[in-house]
Amino acid sequence: MDELKTFNLSEEDSLVMWRALEVYLDQIQSNHPLANDDDAQRAELLQAKMIYLALEFAGTLDGRTFVDIYKEVSGVQAN
Repeated sequence: MDELKTFNLSEEDSLVMWRALEVYLDQIQSNHPLANDDDAQRAELLQAKMIYLALEFAGTLDGRTFVDIYKEVSGVQAN
């Protein structure tokens, strides 16, 4: 079984991670030689987490949930 560990992240760190994941996802989509297609789904999930944390820190979620943000990041149409 996977053991859960706590991880602290500052607002500034969440913004840097958000941007870094966006660059990596762009590399995956453009078939960059250093990008791994197998990482796409996990990178989208992590980016959604970083966006959610950044918006939560800023107090600007405006009722959006993590699932809402993940759907936006992954391009899934909301029902």
